[in-house]
Amino acid sequence: MIKIILLFSTFFCFIEANYKIIENENIFIIKTDNRDFQEILLKLKDEINFEGFTIVYELNLAKSTNEVAALLEKKGVLKEGINLGICKSSFTFQMVEENPNNINYCPLGLSVYKNSKNENFISYKKYKAFKSGDKIADKINERLKNLIIKSLD
Repeated sequence: MIKIILLFSTFFCFIEANYKIIENENIFIIKTDNRDFQEILLKLKDEINFEGFTIVYELNLAKSTNEVAALLEKKGVLKEGINLGICKSSFTFQMVEENPNNINYCPLGLSVYKNSKNENFISYKKYKAFKSGDKIADKINERLKNLIIKSLD
């Protein structure tokens, strides 16, 4: 009986998930359905803060790239687009403790954007190990993935 309840709860949990994961070896993307861009961004920022990260910078790349497009007499690609740089001292220590070269990963980057078709996305570029045996890159990728998914719940 417990297995049936768990099966149904898992099934219904995925029914309410209004997003699609698009992933390859270089990038992790979630395409969201029926959500407001500002709501997505706000919930992601809330989750970042809840997990103890600090937002180091916020770049409005849609604005800047659309200004360049206008100067070039071209159409802009993004309706909205924000890049967030995030950091957490304890997590950074783990990264640098494993390999001092991992300092190059900081701050970690997340992107939230809306394309010209009004489709919203949240993504990050996957981190790779600098040397054989480094494990922090996998931990970083998992942490960022979980931040994004939790922000959509």
